[in-house]
Amino acid sequence: MDLLDQMHRTAFLGAEFVTWLWWQSELRDGEFALDKEFGDFEVWFEDKLVVGSATVDAQENHFKGGHPTSSLEARTALRLGKLAREAKVRIVRGSQEWTLMLKGDSLAVAGVKIPAVLAKEDSEKFYERMELLEQLDQMVRGLFGQFLAVRLSPQWASVTLPDLQAWVRGDE
Repeated sequence: MDLLDQMHRTAFLGAEFVTWLWWQSELRDGEFALDKEFGDFEVWFEDKLVVGSATVDAQENHFKGGHPTSSLEARTALRLGKLAREAKVRIVRGSQEWTLMLKGDSLAVAGVKIPAVLAKEDSEKFYERMELLEQLDQMVRGLFGQFLAVRLSPQWASVTLPDLQAWVRGDE
């Protein structure tokens, strides 16, 4: 099997990841951690959300403004079998804040806004910006790694998926 076939066979994982992240963000009150060295950070869903299905010609629902992840319409779309395919996310680590669009189909990030750069010299500003982008990359990759560890575990079908489905239904 070539690389393109493998990519198509696993394309659903991106939307599952964004949906899992939405669920975990609500479940954990936004709090995440990668390891002791990196520390804690928060993940919050912002004012843009796209939900859809991977089936051919499936409709997508676009939500803008307010807090779409708490809307009845977004939850109804999940109940109908759609997944979060794209979301605007805010990540807060200490006093620093990043915003980005997380795209499930390609696991790409777009529209990244990094925390304010404090350096005065141009060369120092460049390195500080690169460090802030590296931190964002670590957090997004770390979250995806946590998702994959859960998704590939034997508990996915017996524990995690039923819990996620209960959340989608609105069960306590």
